[in-house]
Amino acid sequence: MKNKHVVLSVVIFFSVIVILILNHSVFAVEGYKGPIDLTATKDGSKIYITHFDAHEIAVLNTADNKVIQTIPVGKEPTGIVLSIDEKFFYVTSGGSRGLVQAVDLSTGKVVYEVAAGHTPMNPAVTPDGKKLFVCNRFSNNVSEYDLPELKLVRQIKVIREPRGAVVTKDGKTVYVSNAVPNDVANIPENPEALIDVAAEISAIDVISGTVKNIRLPNGSGSIHGICISPDGRYVYLTEILARFQMPTTQLERGWMNTNGISIIDTTQLNNKRSGFVNTVLLDDVDLGAANPWGITTSADGKQIYIAVAGTSELIIVDAEAMHKKLASLPQDDAEAATGYTGGSSASAKVSDVPNDLAFLVGMKKRVRLDGKGARPVVAVGNNIYIGMYYSDTLQKVDLVALGTLKGTEITLGVKPNPSKERLGEIYWNDATLCFQYWQSCASCHPDGRMDAYNWDLLNDGLGNPKNAKSLLWCEKCPPAMWEGVRKTSAHCTRTGFQFILFSMPDETKCQDIDAYIHAMQPVSSPYLVDGKLSERAERGKKIFEDTKIGCVQCHPAPLFTDQKLHDVNTKCYYDRKGSFDTPTLVETWRTAPYLHDGRYTNMKDLFKKGKHGDVEGDIDSLTDEQLDDLIEYVLSL
Repeated sequence: MKNKHVVLSVVIFFSVIVILILNHSVFAVEGYKGPIDLTATKDGSKIYITHFDAHEIAVLNTADNKVIQTIPVGKEPTGIVLSIDEKFFYVTSGGSRGLVQAVDLSTGKVVYEVAAGHTPMNPAVTPDGKKLFVCNRFSNNVSEYDLPELKLVRQIKVIREPRGAVVTKDGKTVYVSNAVPNDVANIPENPEALIDVAAEISAIDVISGTVKNIRLPNGSGSIHGICISPDGRYVYLTEILARFQMPTTQLERGWMNTNGISIIDTTQLNNKRSGFVNTVLLDDVDLGAANPWGITTSADGKQIYIAVAGTSELIIVDAEAMHKKLASLPQDDAEAATGYTGGSSASAKVSDVPNDLAFLVGMKKRVRLDGKGARPVVAVGNNIYIGMYYSDTLQKVDLVALGTLKGTEITLGVKPNPSKERLGEIYWNDATLCFQYWQSCASCHPDGRMDAYNWDLLNDGLGNPKNAKSLLWCEKCPPAMWEGVRKTSAHCTRTGFQFILFSMPDETKCQDIDAYIHAMQPVSSPYLVDGKLSERAERGKKIFEDTKIGCVQCHPAPLFTDQKLHDVNTKCYYDRKGSFDTPTLVETWRTAPYLHDGRYTNMKDLFKKGKHGDVEGDIDSLTDEQLDDLIEYVLSL
């Protein structure tokens, strides 16, 4: 009798398993898809979809909007580009162990695979099909490969977190977007100094490998999208334009963050402004367009299409009208005084445009999309496809039927039931939770980290701006904020809704955001060698742990903070007090500028100029070589 019950139980168990499989209720849902990049064939018959979470490339037949094939690729793929003859595609993946793979489209098999830098992204092929350029986000360089074998030619140093690249039509120049500024955020010895913190674009000469950097307007950052017009003349970039000079007392009219596109004229690279034309805002006067992401143009270049991640929208800009209006503006006050009347009341001259929320009135359309996380965008004839990262769908917008102001949803897989952590990530990136949609939590804390600006928040009084902190491990390392004015990160979440997003916090959403923050894990440092400390870093570890040197006094392992406030002689003219929270040293390789006011862009200056460590220890006794060893260790954490 006992054996019969065992057999019956086994039969029932396997019957349930079969039923679940057939009904797709459990095992058909392997997880999220995460469409993060799109590219289309020249004839528009197929779209290749990069699925970050599913580690695959899905092939969509645009005739019936059905996925006809999925191709496994490396872990966490980030970008894809087709070869010029469309026989292969090249895909970047692998995070800290970056890969570039060449896949034969006739077989769906990987035919070449080579190592790349840390977190390779957004490959770009030269028009002659002979070279591939790959942005290595956390290696801060660009890899150049000869095709088709993917032979590494060289790695070209750029500025900081390169995320996208495009090649000019003549194949002579690669434009690379550096997503994060790399500037000092405060100059304590000069209170009258203009603080200019902005991302830059690197123009790489393909023949020589030399780099020319193009500076964007003060406050430019979080550059996610880059494209080039079909005629090769204009490079367009999506960005946040932060108004970090303002106290965070309101949001109206883009007081804290605005959102726009920057324009570079490739024919003017050698002029005084290196071809920079202007930055045009996508927001309306009373409605933000937070976190613009992917960008592309129509085949004739007459329209620009922008996927807006924070508000889940497609914005369509009349490029011809925009360029005509930009070209008509006076260059300066003297020219404007000659009687020019063509500008809007807010744009009397060229330099006014980045502050003009009405500049594109009559030249843009906003299309609200279903789903969350509008990121990649591609144009196929009269249809625009937008990848909705958090919804595992594509939105298809028919420009002919645009009067409906609505997209058609294309499902990419069985929609999973999101976890609390995933929901928290969605809310973190959702600007519709903010008053007038001006910003999301991710506007100042992309990926939960920092934007490199000093912000004058309300929680410690006005007039004392401080550098945005990474939120990694913030729940493990209370108190929060530089002056420790918040006891926990959970408190920060709720007050952040009230005093930064200017909306009432929803407790359930706040708990989900807490779960997202708590689930964040450190990214492996680019200073590690095969995941381990280098010889130099090993020497630096011994110096770090030497009680005479004193680093461990305030930064003990495993959190690398004692969670206390210390006065290390960094008080500046803005500060009311001199004691500040000791941050964890984990991921300091990606959190410059350093100190509470962001006065140093590198650790060498922090120690040599700032004398950091002299209060609690004897850093000054180290030789230059020993100091380099110590820095190598800290940057490896």
